[in-house]
Amino acid sequence: MKNVNRGFSLIEVAIAVLVISLIATFSLKGKDLIQTAKLRATIDQVESFRVAINSFSDKYGAFPGDLVNAKELIDLSLDNGNGSGQIESIDDVKRFWSHLLKAGLITTEMRNGFPTAKCGGCFSISSNIPGKPGMWIVLTKGTQDNKHFSGVLSAANAHYIDKSIDTGLPEEGDVQVMKAQDASEDVISGSSYNFHNKNDDCVILFKL
Repeated sequence: MKNVNRGFSLIEVAIAVLVISLIATFSLKGKDLIQTAKLRATIDQVESFRVAINSFSDKYGAFPGDLVNAKELIDLSLDNGNGSGQIESIDDVKRFWSHLLKAGLITTEMRNGFPTAKCGGCFSISSNIPGKPGMWIVLTKGTQDNKHFSGVLSAANAHYIDKSIDTGLPEEGDVQVMKAQDASEDVISGSSYNFHNKNDDCVILFKL
C-alpha cells in the first residue's frame, strides 16, 4: 500500500478561514458587551451616589465631608467637616465618602478612601475644578492633589456614558469631560469628542 499525502482542498481552507473569522468576530463582540456592561454599571454607581448625597444633605443640612458635627450626629469614628461648603483636598474627599458610608447611604468597595468604579479607576469629589463651578463627582484613574487627574476612559467610552444620561457633548450639561494631566492628545475636538484619540485620556465629571 502506498501512503497518499493529501493536502487541504480550497473548500476546506475557505471553511477554516471562515471559522477563524467568526471566532475573532464573536470574541471582539464579547469584549464590547463586557465593556458596555461595565459602563452601564458605572452609570448606576453615579446615580446611586447622587441619591445618597441628596439624602445626606436633606437630613443633615450640609454636604458629606463638610458637616461640622458629623462625629456627634453620625459616628464617633468620623472627622468633622469645617463647614466651608467646599470639597477640595484629598482629606476633604476621604472625609466626604466616609460620612456617606457611616451614614449608611452607600455600600461600595473602597480603595485608599475612594470608591472604586466598575469601569476601572475611582471616584473623587471636587468643588475646585477650573472653569467648572459647583460640586462634581470625578471619575478618574487617580489623583495626588484632587486638582490634577489621570485619565480613565477613551473618548468613545466617555461619550457612551455622556449620551446615555446627558447631552453627549463634552463641555455641556451635567456630564462633562476634561483632558487628563498626563494625556498625550486632546480628548475634545471643537465642541465634540475627539474619537481619533483611542487612549484612556478622559476624566469624566458628573455635576451634583
